[in-house]
Amino acid sequence: MDTDRIKGAARELYGRGEEAVGALMGDKETRARGVVDEVAGRAQGAMGRAGEAIRETVGETRESGRELFRRREGQMRGESVMRTPPLGALLIAASAGFALAWMLHARE
Repeated sequence: MDTDRIKGAARELYGRGEEAVGALMGDKETRARGVVDEVAGRAQGAMGRAGEAIRETVGETRESGRELFRRREGQMRGESVMRTPPLGALLIAASAGFALAWMLHARE
């Protein structure tokens, strides 16, 4: 958890308390400071959440880039990304289809 989120939540809670005390005592200045602290705490918490989201997105993007780089390096060294070449798979499927058709036709 981001420190801005923790500090923001604490400041928001303090502001609520200060506002409540100001309202009970009839002190408009204390109440106004409480409202300001509450709003500032919410803003600081939102900033912390945004920072966490940015760090998470950067981390995911970094990992995606590394994976893409590994794949590209493998292709440059001649490693195939696919384990079975498409032509080989096509020939195997065609042979199996031909054999199946031949066996079914032979029964008639």
